[in-house]
Amino acid sequence: MNIQITARNFDASPKLRAYAEESVQKLERFYDGIVEIEIFIGKNDNPSADKSAELNVTVYGKRLRTEAEDTSFESAIDDSVNKMRRRLKKYKAKMRSTDQDYMK
Repeated sequence: MNIQITARNFDASPKLRAYAEESVQKLERFYDGIVEIEIFIGKNDNPSADKSAELNVTVYGKRLRTEAEDTSFESAIDDSVNKMRRRLKKYKAKMRSTDQDYMK
């Protein structure tokens, strides 16, 4: 699994990069067909939630995307990872149901 981290409009500390990488590696427990993960972290103009995190996860034949905004980068990353976890579970269930349709 290839992981890319991009910081938009600021320089991310090595500690933040390590936190983001560690957080997304947990997604492999929910779906083992992940090919690539792109993480975009940045600052935006919203005063109540000025930090954002976006995940693009490439699985076989599809790209899944989530994003979240919060007051800290860590919580924005966590929110985005939790959304992606739910999307991966849903995608996996959908793939399993279509596989069984072909077997009939």
